[in-house]
Amino acid sequence: MTTTETRALVDIPAALLPLIQLPPLEVLPDARARGAECVWGGEPLSTATAVDLGERKDDGVHWFPRACRPCTRRAVLAARNNHPGSCEQCAEDASRCETRHALHSLALELRTCRP
Repeated sequence: MTTTETRALVDIPAALLPLIQLPPLEVLPDARARGAECVWGGEPLSTATAVDLGERKDDGVHWFPRACRPCTRRAVLAARNNHPGSCEQCAEDASRCETRHALHSLALELRTCRP
């Protein structure tokens, strides 16, 4: 077993899910759209390695994207870095923004162990 396979599942708070940008459903191969592969990188996923990205609804279609930890971490970091541009609290003092702090904490949780 690899380190990734033995890690605890990551629970992404529902309030953060809309901040994590996903590729458009219509451009995804079937395996990525149904969660068998990482929505970003295409790596095969299992229930032990997948990060659940919540239920999404696009043009009336419900889908349940999943991803690998490294790709999820990159997307969470991008959300954290882009968040200040749309947040009044960040404009005043980013260190006091609960959303930015939650995204940062999630990115730390998603770090992979390196041998």
